[in-house]
Amino acid sequence: MDESRFAAWKYDYKGPGCRSRLQYWFAAGFFGASLLARQIWPLAIFLFVLSVIILLVTRKKLLVNARYLICGGQIVYFANVVRIERDDSAGKLHLICADGNRLLLERDKFPTNARKTDKIARNKAAKFDKVAKHLTERVRRASPAAEFT
Repeated sequence: MDESRFAAWKYDYKGPGCRSRLQYWFAAGFFGASLLARQIWPLAIFLFVLSVIILLVTRKKLLVNARYLICGGQIVYFANVVRIERDDSAGKLHLICADGNRLLLERDKFPTNARKTDKIARNKAAKFDKVAKHLTERVRRASPAAEFT
């Protein structure tokens, strides 16, 4: 999956994170280099541990394309969305599909680098608002018959 074609936002969801193709290439490269450097044990062990660390690092992101949204192991096809419920006071966005699947996005799960509490709340609200507008725009294009509440 080429992440350059997706709009990506950091989002803390339950479940495993995603790895990029570049991570797999670097891990394979360092593992191969550790096999080549097996005569020099400290270097081989270092390269092997580095390849394992690269594979263990994951990022949790919302990936949005023109047709679908990927959040962890859950994929939402925008043409299947029949209803969007947005509650700004609670900071929640529900995407409800025709088959009954639901995706809940919460404002508090968007990470921020701010340290002050008022700035944290403001940054999370801005990110949530931006993502919610982006998603509703994509759903309107793909499924014009969907309800928006």
